[in-house]
Amino acid sequence: MSKSGGTFTDLKNAQTDANGTPLYGIDKELAEKAASKYDPALEADCRSWLEVVTGTALPEGTLHEALKSGVVLCNAVNAIKPGVCKAPFTGSMAFKQMENIANFSTACESLGVPKFSLFQTVTLYENKDMGAVLLTLQALGSAAQKVPGYSGPALGAKPSDANVRQPAAT
Repeated sequence: MSKSGGTFTDLKNAQTDANGTPLYGIDKELAEKAASKYDPALEADCRSWLEVVTGTALPEGTLHEALKSGVVLCNAVNAIKPGVCKAPFTGSMAFKQMENIANFSTACESLGVPKFSLFQTVTLYENKDMGAVLLTLQALGSAAQKVPGYSGPALGAKPSDANVRQPAAT
């Protein structure tokens, strides 16, 4: 039997996700698609932006490890607009960490991040698509520029202002 794209060979040669779970079929295709959209330069920009906004250096390791508990994310949105997000739970209980991430998403929406730019909680918690997390951070950095009282660094495109035009009188 030849080794072709979709043929099972053995478990030790199978492609795995970030958590070590073997990927086959559509899961494998989705993981490859997510990996192809990942931008290491954007990760570096997001990491730097988070460190400046929160005033705290992120721990060594992957960005996923630094953000998984949701604490850094909650602190970031509270630095942009104090009190917009509940104080994060700092323990290691999984459901509380996922609650921190969900609170971050709610705060992002209230700061003007479009709903379609937000990642799902499980996307970050289970390390499914860090590219989507980076895009949310970029959208937050862009929306933050319009928050009254925020004078921190920008990340992402500067949001445009409305330019309402009146038709010329004839």
